[in-house]
This record gives sequence, structure tokens and C-alpha cells, in this order.
Amino acid sequence: MFNARPDRPWLPAGPTERLLRVEITVPRPEGSLARKPVHLSLVIDRSGSMSGEKLRLALEAARQAIRTLQPGDRFSVVTFDHQVEVPIPSTEATPGARLRAEAALDTVTARGNTDLGGGWLRGCAEVSAHLPEDAIGRVLLLTDGQANHGITSPDELTSRARAQRLRRVTTSTIGLGEGFNEFLLGRLSEEGGGNFYFAARADELPGFVGREIGEVLSVVARDAALVIRAPGGVEVASLNDYPCTRDGGTCSFSLGSLPGGRVLAPMFRLRFPAGALGETLVVDVALTDRDGALTKEPCTLAWPRVAEEQARAQPADPEVLRAAAALDAARARRVALGLNDDRLWQEAASTLADAASRLRGYADGDPEIRAEADRLDAERDAYSRPMSSLSKKSHYYDAMMAMKMGGGGRGRARQGPRVLGVSTAARLAPLLQTASQALGGVRGAPAFDVDVTFPGSPLPAGPLSQRGEDELVADADALDPGALKVVFVEQPLTDRWFSHWHPGHRTAVISLAGLDQLISLPAASFVAYELLLYGLHALSADYEPAKLLHTETLACLFDLCQQKAEVAIKLQAGHICAGCLGKLSAVGLDRDVVTQLWRAVQALAQSGTSTGR
Repeated sequence: MFNARPDRPWLPAGPTERLLRVEITVPRPEGSLARKPVHLSLVIDRSGSMSGEKLRLALEAARQAIRTLQPGDRFSVVTFDHQVEVPIPSTEATPGARLRAEAALDTVTARGNTDLGGGWLRGCAEVSAHLPEDAIGRVLLLTDGQANHGITSPDELTSRARAQRLRRVTTSTIGLGEGFNEFLLGRLSEEGGGNFYFAARADELPGFVGREIGEVLSVVARDAALVIRAPGGVEVASLNDYPCTRDGGTCSFSLGSLPGGRVLAPMFRLRFPAGALGETLVVDVALTDRDGALTKEPCTLAWPRVAEEQARAQPADPEVLRAAAALDAARARRVALGLNDDRLWQEAASTLADAASRLRGYADGDPEIRAEADRLDAERDAYSRPMSSLSKKSHYYDAMMAMKMGGGGRGRARQGPRVLGVSTAARLAPLLQTASQALGGVRGAPAFDVDVTFPGSPLPAGPLSQRGEDELVADADALDPGALKVVFVEQPLTDRWFSHWHPGHRTAVISLAGLDQLISLPAASFVAYELLLYGLHALSADYEPAKLLHTETLACLFDLCQQKAEVAIKLQAGHICAGCLGKLSAVGLDRDVVTQLWRAVQALAQSGTSTGR
């Protein structure tokens, strides 16, 4: 499927902007059509920081990747610290070669510094040395550190990634833990025509490597590009930041190599100069690829110039506006993260404020766009102070994925445990953002995210009926199917309890009615408490908080509280008792992770911050 949709069909006589959303569904291969041969190089950081579980799981992920290849494919493994070595030079993926590779990987140990550039470029050389015209060339770079040896300039490395892409060697990157440079790995994957993954924990590596290999083995359209031909004077910009080659009025945006079934929604902003009434400006949009798998016929859009009043009165396509808003917000977050990383706190907050103002300027009353603007405003405080490394990387990864996939959906593309805090009222958004930010920097914890674009109908005033709660939970299923959801409502629940767990949907419903019982504590601390209490389900299928609750008062996280005032006492002075720590360990939870999350909740309770009260 290939379609192009403008936000508005007419132009005024004066200069103006229009949005263009292109919808692409890559066809799946028919029947038993043979796939393209894959030439893969796995480039693995073996520096000292990778010692132990990190390197063990990275090598196991490499073994799994090699096992998926077939005769006709080729693979190599490059390792790097301050030196670059090739334990497995490029070789055809025969059964014997795959067995020998597994033995060779057993000899790799951790040591030294990080010559990221040298290792990556050697992987590119291994691929290009044997790359025939019909093959797919891909380098997968895995690192937990900074480029501190050899080529260290991000601009130099990304320039080389662009050059390698033009030679049909594409690059994907995986950043592990909190020590790598997300801005560098993100740019390498963008300019290199591949993917960027963020693995907060080592045990996520096999899943990400498997996902990358699965995509490469499913490619049907190599070197795909979206070509836009516009009249002279019309400026075309990609809201997704796709790499672009310009030749006069023709802009070719690189989409990379696309697997069958991939759905993309690239967005563009077109700036039209002034012109005469009655003239029509024609823009052609076409898809190209090396294999001829994509649609050949271009989409032609004609924009006639009409009177100013008629142009101003025309309705806008709300889906196009919403997708543009999501991308504008994602870009603002990415820019703000860079400013935050440079310790330019006020500039980072101003970037989000300016983006929120722009979104409200073209929202035209749309509740989803207003909600996106509210999210940006709610995040300003978090971006205006130091952020934990893991939190910064998580936010950067989410912004990258939103921009790459087109801003057309709210679900996260991350793997690994995820907890999605859902607000059913816009004024609750600051509470969820503050609480999520407080929990987000704990290593080994789930990824905490927030979504305030709730898909259901507005909730009526008064207690939430059981039927209403069931419908609420069903509506929440539309948000990020892989995440555990914690839905916050302002209404009291029918039984006057303040939380219910729905195990079949992996969703909790939390009532924020009666927050005044928290006395002087920040309301966000109660939200963080509930996110923690139910979010542990994301880390252990055997976790059941009801089995840990005790009626005796031990000032413990799992004291049974029947009033929010009792929670307030626990937030100020509570701990986790020895008995509960033992029970947490018994169901596979890391007691240190849970303790750190609880301390983060208490720090928020004691901060004096009154956000959202």
C-alpha cells in the first residue's frame, strides 16, 4: 500500500506551509520466493567494562545470530578494545563454519579501552570485501562505552556511516547499560541506514540481536527511498529526519532496507512561496528501491491557489495533524536531551515550551494534540535538571523510534519489561510525569513511561461503576500491548478501595480521589507508590502483592493500608521488612532493585515538590 495525504488541499496566494503524510506498507514476499543472501558482521565491544554477564550474553546473542544463517549467507565477528581483532573473518555460513565460530567465540575475553570506530570500520570492511550485487550488507555494532581510542569524533564517524551506506553496507547499533553515547549510536544508525536499540540490561541483548537478524533476513526492498519532486521555490523537509539527497527540485529521502510487512508513515513539511490565484502546484511522490519490490506509480498531488478566505476556512485532516504533532514533539525532546546532556538546563526546558506552543498553534481544538502539548509542558521540569543516564537514554530511544516509525502510533517499540502509566484526565499528566521520572533511573527496573492520550470516552463524575471500570480496562488494551498498564482516575471506585488489579489484562486501576489525605506530601509520591506496587508484576509473573500484605504495622512497603493517610505515613518512614524481602527474592525479584525503587518513591515524598496538587 502506498498513499500520500496532505493536511489541506488548497493554497492561499501568499506564502504558506502544508503537511504531507505518506503511508507505506511493504509487501510480503509471495510464496516460497528465495530471500536475499545476507552478509553480516557482528562487531562486539570487549573492553574492560563489558566483563562478566555483559560479554557472556553478547557472545551468546552472537551465537544465536550465526545459527539463524544459511549456506549462501556470510558472517564475520570483529571484537575491539584498544585493539581490533577478527576472531572470525568473513566466511560462508556452512554448518561446519557455524560450529567453528561457536568455538572461536569461547576464546573472547574482556580487556582494555574502546576503539569503537576501528572495530566498526573493520566490520564494514569484512562485509564489503565479499558483497555481491544481490546481497544485503549489514554491520551490527554492540557497545556499552564511549569511543575513547582511535577515531572519536562523532561527525567523522557519522560521515563514514553515510559513505558506507552508499556502498550498500548498512549499520545498526545496540547501546548497553548507562555508559555509552546514545547520540553517537543514534546518528550512526540513522546515517548508516539501520536501527538503533537501547538495552538497559544485559539480558535484553539476545532479544534485540534476534529482532535485528529477523529483520535483515526478511528484507524485500533494499535501499528504499521516497522521492519527492516539487516545483521551483518549494522547500521540502522530513519531519522524521530521514537522510536526504537533493538535486534541484527533486529530494530523495533514504528509508533504508525494508522487511516485508513493515508499515511506515513518513511526514514532510512543504513551504510554498507566494503565487498567483488560480495557479496549481503539482508535487509527485514516488517510491524506489534496488529490488523493484515497491510501487512504481507515483502519487500526484495538485494544490490549487484559492482566495484567502477559502483557504483559511478549509478543514484539516486531523490524522495528518496528529502525526505531525507527535513528530514535532519527538524532535523537540531529542533536541532538549542534547541540551540537557550539555548542562544547558534552561535551554532544554525552553525547547519543550516552544514546541508545546507550536503544537497548540495548529491544534485547532484537537484533544490529542493539546494532550501532546500538555505532555511537553509536564516534562519541562525533568529536562531542566540533571537526569540519570538510564533515564536520558530511555527518553532518547523513545524519541528516535517515534521519529523513525512516523509518529502514527503511541506504542513503544522497546523490548523488555515496561510499565505504562495512563492518565484519564489531562490535569493528572504532571503527576504521572514526575512519578515516572523519579522511578526511571533505577538500574534493573522496568521502563516507566506515561501516556495521557487515553483512547476511551471521558469518564462521568461520581464513583466509577464496575461496568465503567471494565470498559476502562478494555480501552487500555489499545495502548502498547506489551506493557503492563497502571490507569489513574479521579473518580472513587465502587467499593471505595483505591486500587484494583485486573490480571487477565495486566492492568491496575488506581483512584486518586481523596489525595488531600496525604496532608503535606507531594501527590506525585502516591502515584509513584502505586506505579511501584503494581509495576513489579512486569518483572515477575509470580509476584502477587496481596500475598505480601500484612495487617500488622511494621512501617513496611507492604503494610496493608485502608486509607491514603496510612500510605502517607508509610511514604515518610517506611522500609521493606526482612520477611517481605525474602518473599520478593522467592518470586525472582531483585531485592536491591525493589529497595532502590522504594527509596526513589520516598525521596519524592520528602522532596516537598507539590507538582500537580
